[in-house]
Amino acid sequence: MVLLSTAKLVDRVSLSLIYSFVRPFLGDIMRKREKIGLGSFQFMAMTRRGLFYGFLTLYMLEVLKRSFTEAILAMALPMLANSLTQTFVWGPLSDKLKVRRLLIVIGETIAGVAYIFLSPTAWSIYTGLNPVQAKTLYALTIIVGLTLLESFWSMSNVGWSALIADMTEPAERGTIMGQLNSVGAIGRIIGVFAGGLLYDFPSKAQGFPYLFYISSGIMFASALTVFVTVGEPKQLVSFREKTFTTVFEENDFSFKYLFYWFLIALFFVSASSASIMQLLSYYVRIALFATSFDISLIRNAASIANLVANPVVGILSDKKGKRTILFIGFIVAIFLPILYTFPTSIFEMIIVSVLAGVVRVIFSTVSYAFVAELIPEDKRGKYFGQYNMISTLSFGVAPIMISGFFTDHLTRIFIEKGYVLEKAQITAIINTFYLSSLLAGIGCLIFWLKIKMGKT
Repeated sequence: MVLLSTAKLVDRVSLSLIYSFVRPFLGDIMRKREKIGLGSFQFMAMTRRGLFYGFLTLYMLEVLKRSFTEAILAMALPMLANSLTQTFVWGPLSDKLKVRRLLIVIGETIAGVAYIFLSPTAWSIYTGLNPVQAKTLYALTIIVGLTLLESFWSMSNVGWSALIADMTEPAERGTIMGQLNSVGAIGRIIGVFAGGLLYDFPSKAQGFPYLFYISSGIMFASALTVFVTVGEPKQLVSFREKTFTTVFEENDFSFKYLFYWFLIALFFVSASSASIMQLLSYYVRIALFATSFDISLIRNAASIANLVANPVVGILSDKKGKRTILFIGFIVAIFLPILYTFPTSIFEMIIVSVLAGVVRVIFSTVSYAFVAELIPEDKRGKYFGQYNMISTLSFGVAPIMISGFFTDHLTRIFIEKGYVLEKAQITAIINTFYLSSLLAGIGCLIFWLKIKMGKT
């Protein structure tokens, strides 16, 4: 009985601490338990992403000695699998079965188990091989394993997107998404900082296995948190205004035209950003001689800017109009890739990263709120799957062609001209950044012609 009472007390104290942490960032539309659940899940999800993905490409390039194309495949193919299964499997299934929370719990649990099996230590146990000696085979295991993993993990993505839309009203959605993303930004800062400390511990790249184990533990905690604190949509209907309807519910989907043109514009600007982010860690490693801790500082500068700007941008989008804020983001996104080529020191790169963090806010917070207003409530699983597909395609297919094939091709050209390997790679990456700027320009033009200047 004493142990039971103690456990209950610890549970209450834990919930109180978490709530006191997330309360300043969330609105009043949701109950306390939903606030705790969604805020905590976002915090842990972004912690895990910052911890692991910021260093995966770096490990593939400098330890497993893969080409740019092979390194990008480790990120790209999983994202492609994620987008396809969201759109054609989990999105429609979520709408049909009216489940959101269950998808999140199952997706996070599967991912947690898979990460353990994909870690270098576990892989060496069940294969009897050393990943450093069997570089090609282990690289292939990572690529295939993460691709299969994302096919199931994607159910968590679409479940979360639809759940947020179910629990918020259009007039406040931008504000609440900004607040949730601020909580996530804190998690990303912690994750990237931890990854920067662990990756080169005790020496260069030797701490990479730790990133698998910590990420796995975070995903198990995420699944448990959502399971305990968040209900399915049918349990949350009473907390929404039953008199609230949108024009879309009466005529199915009047703004489908705007929805798809926006996705096209978003694809180009997201492809631009993805092509840069896939190469940035390695670029500063060889061009600015950055340590893994320096890389964490650069990435965290964007996350801190994200944290500060999220509430402000969310409120501005609700008050001044989402299209206007989005258009500003599209314009800045054109110049951002070029700015990455100027810094000659870590400090200068941090300044550019701060600007990138603000732009990221616009395309995470405001675009989500804009799309949520266009999608009918009873079709959110399906169409949020398509919306998320654009993000994952831009981080999947586009970098294969741009950060992968294009950068490898330029590297070979510069080597043939007499450049040493690292100089050839630096020059090739800089030219890739220029191409990324062109992609963002195409996206901006589409947005301006079809949405900013378009008629609803």
